Amino acid sequence: MLSLLWNLIGDDSAAESKALAGMLKEHPELPDWSGAVQPLLDRLRHYNGIQRQVVCRVLSGMPFNALALSHKTIVLAESLVDFCRGQTHQMAFVVAHELSHIHRGHAREQSRATAMAGMLAANPLFAIGVKTLLNRVCSRENEFEADRDAIAFCHRAGYSVQAGAEFLERLRSGELPNGVIQQLMSTHPPLSERLAEMRGGTERLRANPTE
Repeated sequence: MLSLLWNLIGDDSAAESKALAGMLKEHPELPDWSGAVQPLLDRLRHYNGIQRQVVCRVLSGMPFNALALSHKTIVLAESLVDFCRGQTHQMAFVVAHELSHIHRGHAREQSRATAMAGMLAANPLFAIGVKTLLNRVCSRENEFEADRDAIAFCHRAGYSVQAGAEFLERLRSGELPNGVIQQLMSTHPPLSERLAEMRGGTERLRANPTE
């Protein structure tokens, strides 16, 4: 039945185009900024053998965040890119994390689950199942998995494997207003847990640098 519902929801490309159009109405793209970030994404894709064409779009005025849409687009807030100004390796980590969500299908599952919830939530018979599904595809493990991938992606592309931890440490250090961090962390595991996992992944990579 799940497969049938997936098919009813529609094409990932069309769903992404609709979502992106809505975002662009409120937050216009900054083409020069997008163009400055795209080479990092292209390098990550090249050195990790990712054939899917993926593009970065930097939007103005949106809350501090980065997100992967369901098909081929990584959206970055202008404020996040500015936060990484002069920190190329940290910017590469952020992009690599979102690239993992697209590469592993996390973003597609999230988009489809959200659409399914809209279709079925009004029916009490499906309420529990929809909630369970949303919890699964929005799981903390997806975020940890994307962090692990991002470290490996950066390593293969010649970016620092420490950059992810350095980025999260900056978030934790108070360089941004507390309200911004709380909003960002509402959809992610606690920074302390991500940092612990990331350091473990970095040590494993150092022990096996050819992975």
